[in-house]
Amino acid sequence: MRIVYPEKVYFNPVQLLEDNWPTPILKMPFGEDLWAKLEFFNPFSRSIKDRTALFLFREALKEDAKQITEATSGNVGVALSSLSAIYGRKFIAFIPTQAPKVFKTAMKILGTEVVEAGKSTNDLLPLVKSFALSSGSYHLNQFNNPLNVKAHMETTAKEIDEQMKSINKFPERIVATMGTGGHIAGISRYFKEKYGDKIEIVGVQPAENERIPGIKRQNGDTLSASAKIDRVIDITTKEAIDGVIKVARTTGILIGLSSGATVTAFDRFSDKKVTVLVFPDDGFKYLEELNNFIH
Repeated sequence: MRIVYPEKVYFNPVQLLEDNWPTPILKMPFGEDLWAKLEFFNPFSRSIKDRTALFLFREALKEDAKQITEATSGNVGVALSSLSAIYGRKFIAFIPTQAPKVFKTAMKILGTEVVEAGKSTNDLLPLVKSFALSSGSYHLNQFNNPLNVKAHMETTAKEIDEQMKSINKFPERIVATMGTGGHIAGISRYFKEKYGDKIEIVGVQPAENERIPGIKRQNGDTLSASAKIDRVIDITTKEAIDGVIKVARTTGILIGLSSGATVTAFDRFSDKKVTVLVFPDDGFKYLEELNNFIH
């Protein structure tokens, strides 16, 4: 049985992560009835990926893995680096060359061996699989591991449901981004199984030939392919940045580009449904990229 300390005193870093759940939900000052799930309150990667990483890492611990490996575009790599440092495991992360430098620096500080290769995680997957076989490393395989979905069914989705109930609200629509697909698949499965079509699940992906860190266009090879998603909205990089700026200049909070993409996606709707946006991470990792668009 876990003991939650209301004074917020923690005895180890993993307790800091779990006992700080649920992450906050904040009412947005725009929109009729709009709320945001602030996932950057997770302590390791400052992102929703702490949840995925914890579930995957615990499985590796059960297998007594001494060395683990994974392909990552950033946040999962940082979260896994933190857990590897905590539990004394060797972690080799494969990351795209064009990923923000801040992720690579953070992982190296945490003791991870960082291998830069390819333009995207799709390019990295064959390399990681080959490396895992040749080195005996435990491949976490976030892109196809059902634990990725389970993590968000049991934590993210359940938290949204219970938090909205606590204020007598029902989330008629949830807007979430699509990358590996874990969190949108977990959210969709939880809410569709419990409430059916009473709730609309909206996925957000980059528009064709656009790049938004942390998310990618879906082609049927991610976990989101197994989820019931009612609508998918394409967002450009500029539109995602517009969403970041809108939140910054109305709430004083710096959100990440994928979070900004959910804001712009919400602007496409004209109804008054109670809506929850999932903000995967904050904006501090992307300040260099954002600087190119701020005048």
